[in-house]
Formats: sequence, C-alpha cells, structure tokens
Amino acid sequence: MRPIVSGVADAARPLLLRARPWADPFVDEVAPRLNDLRPKMQELRAQLPELRSRIAGAAPQIAARIGLGRVTSFGRTAGATARRLSSMRLTPRGAAPGPSVANAVIAPRALPGPRLPSIPVGATARSIARRLRPGRWAFRTVAIGIIALVLSNATLRDAMVAEINWSSSVLQTIEMPTVVLPSIEIPTLELPTIELPAIQIPAFEIPTNLFATAESTAQSKLTPAPFELPPLNAYRAQFETQASYPTVPPNATVEWVIALRNTGSVGWYRGIAGAQAALALADGTEVAVQSTAYVAPGQVGWFIARFRAPAGAGTHSVALFPRIDGRGELPDLGILALVTVR
Repeated sequence: MRPIVSGVADAARPLLLRARPWADPFVDEVAPRLNDLRPKMQELRAQLPELRSRIAGAAPQIAARIGLGRVTSFGRTAGATARRLSSMRLTPRGAAPGPSVANAVIAPRALPGPRLPSIPVGATARSIARRLRPGRWAFRTVAIGIIALVLSNATLRDAMVAEINWSSSVLQTIEMPTVVLPSIEIPTLELPTIELPAIQIPAFEIPTNLFATAESTAQSKLTPAPFELPPLNAYRAQFETQASYPTVPPNATVEWVIALRNTGSVGWYRGIAGAQAALALADGTEVAVQSTAYVAPGQVGWFIARFRAPAGAGTHSVALFPRIDGRGELPDLGILALVTVR
C-alpha cells in the first residue's frame, strides 16, 4: 500500500502546485473571516452544557412515551426463534435413517496426483470474523427487525408517528442561539496631502546695456537746432573703414574706431538735436558720436565707440547701429565689432 500511496501523492503534487495560485487568494480572504468567527464559536461552546442539560431532561420523557416493553419482548422472541432454528435436524420427519453414504458407495481408488498447497482455513476465518464485526451486524439485524415490526403493526406505526411529532415539537421549543456574523469594514485609505514648498525664483534685472561705459551712457548735451531741420530721409551714411578688432581682458572698456561717409543731402552737426550722427547698441544705448563738429555731405566722419567687454572669455560679436540723435534710426550698415576677451 505504501508504494501506491506515495505514487498517488507524487501524481497529485503538480496539481496542488498549479492550484496554489488560485487557492492562496481564497485562503487570504477566508482567514480573516474565520478569525472573526472564533469569538462566536467560543460562545457556542460555552452554551453547549446548557443545551445538553435541556436535551437530557427531555430524553426520559421521550423514552417514557415510546414504551420499549414491546420492543424488548420482540427481541426475546426473535432470539428464541433463532436458537430453535439452529438446533433443528436436516432429516425429514418420519424418515428412517438409511445406510451411510460412505458404506453404501465405494469410490474408486484415485491415483496420487499433484499435492495442493494447504490453506490456513482457521486463520482466514478468524481474519474474516474480525472484519465482519459481529456486534455491528447484530445491531443492524435487530434494527431492521424493529423497523419491520413497526411497519407491519398499524398500532405501533401510529404510536411511532405520534412520538416523532411530539419529539419534534419538544426540539422546536429549544431555542438555538443565533449566530450573528460580524460585518467586516474595509478601512478607507486616506493619502496624506503633500504640500510642495513654493519655489521662489529671485528676481534679477538685466541691465539695459552690458557693454556701455560710464562715458557712453551719459547722453551728450544737445541744444536745439537754430535752423529748420530737414526730414529724416535727408540723412544717409555709408561704412567707410574701421580699426582692427580689439582684444581686451574681461569687463574691460573697449575702444574701437569706425569711419562713416555722409552720403545724405544735409550735414551732420555735433551737439545739435536732430542733426548729430551717433552709433548705438541693439538696446538703444549710445556708445559713440561724431568726433568732428561738422561733417558735410560726401565727407567722412570718425566715431570712437566705447563699451564694456563681456566677462566670459572668447570672441564676442557686438552690433552697432547708426542714428541721428533726436530724429531716429538710419538704415542698418551691418557694423559688427568682434571683441576677443582673454
């Protein structure tokens, strides 16, 4: 039997392993409920002695109503009848005993044949008797006999029905405690509110001119024109020449010389509002004005641009734009100062 049991266990092990993923969630779900039912089961166990005492008190009344006297007499009669049947002879009544079969018939002498193995009849019979359990068979036989007797007798059958109805009414009077299953409330998960700190970016002001010097930021003092000013389109300029590109340290003052030719129809007047030629950065900061007092049409005017060099090392491109102070911008001439910072 052990090899068979071990083989069945080995064959069932893969099935159990496959069923575990489905069984584990069920066990996880049922285990908390069983833990909640344990207090109720303990209360029921505490009430069992009281229920037993009630049933024990009602048992004598049920036995007195049933009346086991008839059943006892039936059992005695059945036992006597069984003893008589076991003591009866098989010879028919009135028949004379005849000759024995052994003396009347002489069997031919058989040749010796193969000897059969002996079977231990006694041990086999004892083992069968132990397995049959005579007490159980006797109880079942008596029970079947009682049931047959009750069913065959109308009076006993009616009495049994009446006793069963009375017993059921008695059992109904016994109040069983009601088991109230506790309600399982799943707690709600409240996520904590996370307050992010406010990031304050410091405000910084970008200077209007990173490259202008103190001298260039100070606007030239202009005086009103003593003559009638022409329109802005009368002023024109053309790039003429320049000095070599400067190389300066970081944040140093750059000086760069540029020459522009007056190609307009009117002259440039230094210090006169609306007639002075100048150069400015992209943000409008003025960095240079004409160096001579007057530049007639066709003549060349010189400009010395002064501005602050960038702080980072490398080559930086600084654009300069011509204009007439007090009037407006002139067409872009593409003037670029390549400043090398070392």
